[in-house]
Amino acid sequence: MKWYGNLTNRLEEGRQFEEIKPGTDITMYLWSDRHCYYVTEVIDKKHIKVRPWIVIADHSKPCRMGHQDWLYFKTYKEANDYLKSFGFNGYREDLETIEEDWVYRYNKWMRMFRYTEENYCTDREKKSLEKKGYYDRFSDLSGKVSFGVRDYYYDWEF
Repeated sequence: MKWYGNLTNRLEEGRQFEEIKPGTDITMYLWSDRHCYYVTEVIDKKHIKVRPWIVIADHSKPCRMGHQDWLYFKTYKEANDYLKSFGFNGYREDLETIEEDWVYRYNKWMRMFRYTEENYCTDREKKSLEKKGYYDRFSDLSGKVSFGVRDYYYDWEF
């Protein structure tokens, strides 16, 4: 098997430390970066809703940037309040993170997109649309995930 990306990320991915429940942290391992999410709702063991953390460099540190100096916020309002305390304008006031549906299928977590209109759907999806009123599509996540871990990392060299 050929490994791609950062060796540390490949060794860390797939860890699961606790039962998945609302508030559980998630780390997604990409090529060399890591992104953080948290669970907002557990529909069942194989279907959850997640939102991304808003990650900002800790401006109280002397360098103001770094690989380990991150602060995590659930809303842009919290992030704006923090940034404004340091004299920055912050983000647009109308921004909000988008909740995503994740489903465990084929031994991996995938994003689920639910459609209620007949836009480019297949014959099988048309049957589902007629029967249920919606059809679902799935796509692989950008990277592998670990539950119970919140570990943001941004590779400044790319």
